Amino acid sequence: MPAEPVKFAYWVPNVSGGLVTSEIEQRTDWGYDYNRELAVLAENNGFDYALSQVRYMASYGAEYQHESTSFSLALLLATQRLKVIAAVHPGVLAKLGATADHLSNGRFAVNVVSGWFKGEFTALGELWLEHDERYRRSEEFIRALRQIWTEDHTELAGDFYRLRDFSLKPKPLNTPERPHPEIFQGGNSSAARQMAGRVSDWYFSNGKDFDGVVEQIEDVRKSAAEVGRTAPQFGLNGFLIARDTEAEARDTLGEIVAKAPHHLTFVGPNSTAPSPSCCTPPSTPGSPGERWRRRRSSYGRRAGRGSRAASKRLPRTRC
Repeated sequence: MPAEPVKFAYWVPNVSGGLVTSEIEQRTDWGYDYNRELAVLAENNGFDYALSQVRYMASYGAEYQHESTSFSLALLLATQRLKVIAAVHPGVLAKLGATADHLSNGRFAVNVVSGWFKGEFTALGELWLEHDERYRRSEEFIRALRQIWTEDHTELAGDFYRLRDFSLKPKPLNTPERPHPEIFQGGNSSAARQMAGRVSDWYFSNGKDFDGVVEQIEDVRKSAAEVGRTAPQFGLNGFLIARDTEAEARDTLGEIVAKAPHHLTFVGPNSTAPSPSCCTPPSTPGSPGERWRRRRSSYGRRAGRGSRAASKRLPRTRC
């Protein structure tokens, strides 16, 4: 079987502040006109995917934010071949995705991220789950999404989402190579790798050394084999500093680090820094799953309230 060709994706700058957490002068713009030109440029130069990010409030330099799904639709209509990865209850996202898939002739995809920014959750009144529970919720989200896209009369009584005789028409475009929009997923932890093997179409590594990436791939493939499914494809997140010489590029890297906010900790492969506070689990008594179910009941099961975290498209997995 021939090897799959390498495919390239880029982060859509749909939030202000650029894509590095630093006060260095930014060369990107978060407006639509700039992003439309950038998408066309990327498409004409061989990029396959454009990945937008979700922000509901200012954080890490992203003072202004465009909503990801509608912004992604605009980029789809401005391009011909570029696939845009675009949050919400799985049923709502399934409907949005199906329409976007028809409008773009099969170029819609979704990236499911389990969440890392605790402040955003609490500001929106959402329960902050412990690390592995967030991935368990994301896995249930993906199972629901795929079932809605591929089956009629969906029934689901999960710990986080419930569907009752839900039928989606029209469904997304279905081809032998792609029975539904591709489902991407990131994360470096053991929980992320296991989830990727069980349910995802693509696994994004956030970047490690060669041996670390090999270990991640092996873990994901093992997880897929345990449930009898084909392993997902693999993507590697990387940031490029493009300058005329290596010396200039290294100088720019030094400037990025020097101008980073002082309260942030840079964590490298040999760092012994503690985990960031954004990932600290709550001290509320009871299991996270029980707390989540109680919280859902108090909402009166209003559509979409417990779903934002499972479908956030965020630029970096920090824990």
